[in-house]
Amino acid sequence: MSRLESFFRFRVRLNFKFLAAMFILVVMSSAAFGWFFIGREMAFLRSQLEARARFVADSMSLLLQEGISFSDRSRLQRIAERMVRDEDVISWSIFDSKGEKLAQSTKAQASFDPQSLAPFRQPLKDERGGTIGSIEISFSPDKLKRRMDDLMKDILYTALGVIGAGILFTLIFTRLFLRPIEGLVAATERVAGGELNLSVPIQSRDEIGDLAKAFNQMTIQLRESRENLEKKVEERTRELGEKVRELNRARTAALKMLQDLEAAKQELEKANRELREMDETKLKFIGAASHELKTPLTAIKANIDFILSEKEGKIPDHLRSYLLTIQRNTNRIQRTLDHMMDLTRIKLGRLLLRPEPILLSEAISEFIREIQPLDKHLTIVSEVPENLYVQADRDGFHDIFVNLLSNAFKFTPNGGQVLIRATRKGEIVLHAIQDTGIGIPRDKLDRIFDEFYQVETGKQGGTGLGLAITKAIVEGHGGKIWVESEIGKGSTFFFTLPCSVEFEHGRALES
Repeated sequence: MSRLESFFRFRVRLNFKFLAAMFILVVMSSAAFGWFFIGREMAFLRSQLEARARFVADSMSLLLQEGISFSDRSRLQRIAERMVRDEDVISWSIFDSKGEKLAQSTKAQASFDPQSLAPFRQPLKDERGGTIGSIEISFSPDKLKRRMDDLMKDILYTALGVIGAGILFTLIFTRLFLRPIEGLVAATERVAGGELNLSVPIQSRDEIGDLAKAFNQMTIQLRESRENLEKKVEERTRELGEKVRELNRARTAALKMLQDLEAAKQELEKANRELREMDETKLKFIGAASHELKTPLTAIKANIDFILSEKEGKIPDHLRSYLLTIQRNTNRIQRTLDHMMDLTRIKLGRLLLRPEPILLSEAISEFIREIQPLDKHLTIVSEVPENLYVQADRDGFHDIFVNLLSNAFKFTPNGGQVLIRATRKGEIVLHAIQDTGIGIPRDKLDRIFDEFYQVETGKQGGTGLGLAITKAIVEGHGGKIWVESEIGKGSTFFFTLPCSVEFEHGRALES
């Protein structure tokens, strides 16, 4: 659909809206004025009829006085029949002072409707102003109907005339209103075709004039942008020409450089071959080491699992506890091999965690049984609520606690104490592992979680990756880890993990 077709449809719709609004306005105005004038005219006609009835009553009082006084019904009836001959009167009745009807005369005509026009009743007065009776006159509604019909025709003709004038005015107004917009549409199509020197006249100071002004400013900006672009293209062309000349001048030097590059290429190829050989050697070493370590571990794990399955017979309880310990440590060594690559995955942002609800009291008791040293007399205190859950990866949670507890057991002397606390703080759980060990120097606290960093304590060290991996696992859960320590008094490691609120709520409902 072209722009002109779209605009034409817009103009038709706009014309229709203007015409519909004008039509509704005229119809409603005509109805309102018609209702007002009809009511006013009916009130005026009724007031005339009422005045006429009063005039008749005043003029007939003396004539009817004798007949009413002597109750001469025949005379009164003749008067009533004579009065009803008036073409506007359809009924004439005479009453005495007590309201008793003395005479009545009514025209027999099909158009008579007593309810269409209420009768007028007027008192009859004597010379002294006393009431001697009353007359009741019913006028024909035909004259009133004819007047109303004429009035309705006048209103209808007037409304039709106003509607016609409104339609003509609307067409003229919309034509004058839309003509500048048509010019803008045509100018827009020409600008789209590349005529950027085009401008439209500003014919008014309203919004359409502002639109035309904005259009002219737009064409000026487009023209300036095109000129700037042409200048930039010309400048870039000159620069490219200069570059081509420089390249031609450098051609000779490039030929010599190619010879040097060929020699360097041979050296690089030799170095690449050596690097590939080194990479192949490294890969073979890693593969062989992994195979040599995992193969016996797999066999040990398979045998332990088979023995624990009791397919060869029931296992005594005291042996089962030892076998379970062997099984846990075998799994631990297997995970240690996997953790050798954890730091690389952490640095690449590929640490995979599968959070699940974990009961803290149960898990911590298991960790203590797993790594509690038998050669030290340590007091281990666990201040962990019974129904507190965390949302964490089970293996990652195991690594966090085992690393921190191992350090606490390792650096706490005989007779010392290790305190484990867990407190819920809103949607997180704050953990604390406090020992009474040798402590960490204050200037070393900032580096304690760095990779391969170890504090010089005189004790046998590890790889220096435990705390770095622990920090990465905690932060992978969205938590934080930090340490507070004092030389000679011990250290406290704090870390936070998400609380498993929904799981706790479900367990509470079950209870």
